[in-house]
Amino acid sequence: MIFLTYPSSTLPDLNNYCVLSMDAPVLTVADAHLGLFLIDGTWRYAEKMDRSLPSPASFIRRSLPGHFRTSYPRRQLDCPDPERGLASVEALYLAYSILGRSTKGILDHYHWKELFKANLDIPLNDDLH
Repeated sequence: MIFLTYPSSTLPDLNNYCVLSMDAPVLTVADAHLGLFLIDGTWRYAEKMDRSLPSPASFIRRSLPGHFRTSYPRRQLDCPDPERGLASVEALYLAYSILGRSTKGILDHYHWKELFKANLDIPLNDDLH
């Protein structure tokens, strides 16, 4: 993983990466060859960061299946769909699960991990998780 700071970091080459977005085709195992670019911030700030990406229309955009719900006790009112608006760590965990990548350690320090995992309706492969 590479962590970047907005707006001071220079973006690496994001060809062959997909950006998680709420209004895009659903991420599938067919996207496993792509890297994953995740924007983390409040909803309002994340929208600003997304708009500042170079040529945003050229990015491959994918969403997570809409039936997953967050366990994070959201207090923001500007989220377009508060229950569907996953915490970044939840989104990363689900994306890695869908792509068949190891999720080991992703939720280790997430306060609501047990509630989140209990509400998942996807099979958990112990070899990957």
